[in-house]
Amino acid sequence: MVRFVLSHYLRRARVLSVEGPRTIVARGNRLFHYENGRPKRLIAALPVPLLEEILSCFLFTRLGLRLGIHAAQSLGDGRILVVLKRRFFLIDRDGSSRVVDRVHRGNKPASRAICQVPDGSVLYGEYLLNENREVPVALYCTQNPESGFRKIFEFPAGEVRHIHFVQWDPFDRCLWMGTGDADAECHLFKSVDTGVSWSRIGGGSQDWRAVGIIFTKEALFWGTDAGSDAGLTPNYIIRFDRITHELSKVQQIQGPCHGAGALSDGTLFISTGVEGGKNELDASAHLWASRDGYKWREVYAHPKKKWPHIVQFGVMRIPPGTETTDTLHFNALALRGAAETWYSGTLDMNE
Repeated sequence: MVRFVLSHYLRRARVLSVEGPRTIVARGNRLFHYENGRPKRLIAALPVPLLEEILSCFLFTRLGLRLGIHAAQSLGDGRILVVLKRRFFLIDRDGSSRVVDRVHRGNKPASRAICQVPDGSVLYGEYLLNENREVPVALYCTQNPESGFRKIFEFPAGEVRHIHFVQWDPFDRCLWMGTGDADAECHLFKSVDTGVSWSRIGGGSQDWRAVGIIFTKEALFWGTDAGSDAGLTPNYIIRFDRITHELSKVQQIQGPCHGAGALSDGTLFISTGVEGGKNELDASAHLWASRDGYKWREVYAHPKKKWPHIVQFGVMRIPPGTETTDTLHFNALALRGAAETWYSGTLDMNE
């Protein structure tokens, strides 16, 4: 049997980053340090306006209005950069915090569109609704969050809708970036100069539409994100060969991919979501796993909560850093009985 074995869950919580047994977890506007699934300390309670604090207390409004803490990036000096709706907070080692910049366009970066590179710089890509493609889409960088972010790259208006991910590749020691959403806007880019310039590696169809990628020595993997705007286009797990640049569809999946990651033992995993699209095979979010990237098995499924999709898609989101542990962490959002829940456990891949 191939399955996900649950060891821990916490409702009204999101795990935002993983480093071995240590995790950073958000509960509303409060950030906590957990170790081995147990709370160690409160990192900070972020000072937000009273109305925002009140609305953040209620699950429906917190999700629907995109409130609470969405991302947390640990910096090398012990400080933490966090993302709330339309702004960045910097948390000092003593727990004090302050706004250091605004999200320039949109509410927040996508879940894998904020990234730290080895020299300590932090980048983020813009994710905004941009339905009419009238707005340019930019990539920003900071060497010191205290001074805010500066624009280092920009797509002209009409070229892409938004940036889905910016990720550091530990094997090739470079950056990868993905964009969407229409066929002509779905591209995979590579940068060898910390995001200043980019080479287009491939694109032009929903096969290149991804919310994040998994790195191995031989290949890149992702699940396609052909969402509710993609008609009947099916979704697949994709393998992209580093040497030949061959793109292969290795497994069809039930819906658009909303998460991807790997464990310290090399196990790969990808999650699907529920957006209400015509191309979805059912109304559940699914978790898939593989030892080698070729043979994939479904290990878990959870039905969507009966909430409007505009409030929150039914998803399992994977936090950054899972490759540092053999414990699988993910956030269940808008799923039945798990509207905002942090799950952790192990993968039983015995067949």
